[in-house]
Amino acid sequence: MAYQRSNIGASLNKKRKVGLVKKIGAYFIFILFFISLAVLGLTKDQVRIKNIVVTGNSSVSTENILKLVEVEISKVYLWIIPTDNIILLREAEIENEILNTFKKIGTVNVYVHGIDKIEIAVTERESKNLWCKGATADIKVCYYMDSNGFIFEEAPNFSESAFPEYFGLIKDQNPVGQLYLKDNFKNISSLYITFKKMSFSPKYFNAVDEHEYEVYLVGGGKIILNDKRSFVSSLVNLQALVDNGYIKNDIESLKKIKYIDLRFGNKVNFELKTSL
Repeated sequence: MAYQRSNIGASLNKKRKVGLVKKIGAYFIFILFFISLAVLGLTKDQVRIKNIVVTGNSSVSTENILKLVEVEISKVYLWIIPTDNIILLREAEIENEILNTFKKIGTVNVYVHGIDKIEIAVTERESKNLWCKGATADIKVCYYMDSNGFIFEEAPNFSESAFPEYFGLIKDQNPVGQLYLKDNFKNISSLYITFKKMSFSPKYFNAVDEHEYEVYLVGGGKIILNDKRSFVSSLVNLQALVDNGYIKNDIESLKKIKYIDLRFGNKVNFELKTSL
């Protein structure tokens, strides 16, 4: 009897295993069928992206942006699943690729219109400043920077530029894509503007390092300062020199300035040229 019960138990276990294998096989076939339907649906012409519109660009070619987008949407998942449809559209990858390729572009947004159209809306960076490499002299190669200090493209040669010029810090042969002075650039830019308002006629700005700076004046002199103390305090001390008659800021008087050193708190050192 015990032998018979053992045979019955083994037979039941075998049946359970066979049933489990069949069930797993059925699930697998169902999943495979569902995936096949999904892939078939995603490859249908009706749901694929056919119309790509680029807006907001002016100097960056629409054709070049479209080529990049078309490359991105031609990629596939798992070697077979297309991404050129609204469901699997890789918006983040498209946006990042455009930003990495076209430094002139500052922002990108991908918008979906219907089931077969997308809009690539871009904004281009505005040229607000120049960063120049080489010596702080007439022979230089300059690049456009935006208001955040982001360098985005080489500028033509200017005999006289309407943009503030910045030098220093960046050593790379190609500075495009880099930030000048990073988080401190807006403060530096405001400082440059303030010197203009104070009639000191700044010609260009040079960063000796990340904390010490030189502002060269039209007359050939320079103002030296650092960020160990607030720029507001440095400007107050500079204005005090003018108010007390030690320094004049008309054009002819500016030519006499050799340097003004604002790095030492209320102790301001300056020197005038002995001859012009």
